[in-house]
Amino acid sequence: MSALLTLSVLPGCAATAPSATPAPLLPMARPLGTLQCQPGGPTPEALAAALREAGVPVTQVACGHDGRMRPAVCGAPDGRLAIVDIPAEHQARAEALGWRPLAAMPDASRQPC
Repeated sequence: MSALLTLSVLPGCAATAPSATPAPLLPMARPLGTLQCQPGGPTPEALAAALREAGVPVTQVACGHDGRMRPAVCGAPDGRLAIVDIPAEHQARAEALGWRPLAAMPDASRQPC
C-alpha cells in the first residue's frame, strides 16, 4: 500500500512549473539635448520616467555619450545621452517617443553620470 501511495505522489513532484525566461533587454539611447557651456537640462532619470509613463518598462537607466567629435563651442550640442534598458518587445513604442537602439550609434558608450 505504501509503495502505491509513493508512486502516486512522485508524478506530482516531477511536474514543475515552466520557468519564465525573462524577455531580452535592449539598450536604447536618446540625446539629452544639453549644450556646451550651459548647465542643466533633462536628466536620464527624467527621460526614463517619461518612457515609463508611456507604458514602456525601464529596467536600468544610465548616462552616455554619442562618441562623436565636435568643436568646443559654447551653445553647440555636447553629445550627452540618456541610455535605458527596456524589454525588446517595446522597441517600436520607444522609437516612436524619440529613442534609438544603442547599437545604431556605433560610437556611443555608457559613461558615469
